[in-house]
Amino acid sequence: MKNIIIFMLLTQLINAGDNYFYNNAKEVLLTPLNSTARNFKDIDYYQNERGITLGVKDTLLLKLQDEENLQNYLSEFNITLVKSLGKNLYFLKTTDKALTINISNRLSEKEDVAYAHPNFIKKRVRR
Repeated sequence: MKNIIIFMLLTQLINAGDNYFYNNAKEVLLTPLNSTARNFKDIDYYQNERGITLGVKDTLLLKLQDEENLQNYLSEFNITLVKSLGKNLYFLKTTDKALTINISNRLSEKEDVAYAHPNFIKKRVRR
């Protein structure tokens, strides 16, 4: 019994980071890729369910129903407003790229948030 509890705790610690993001209120799974194989150390790479490689830096996009809680979220998550992109649409910066997915997921779970997701870096593909 003791070994099972220890195993469960270790599994939770290993999987502590979010390996998903919300897209239209649905979880999209992400598989971490080996970032050291890439040339850019400031980007974490993931592969989504469709096999598309996505890069994540320390920035995210936030769309609120209204701007009433923006300042609360900035202080709650220790994030910085970089730029307002439109009505209630914001470009934000986190303190660490490792927190970007987690923060965007926690924001997505807020009632007055239309959407929040990392500012993904995608490779252009010609059709």
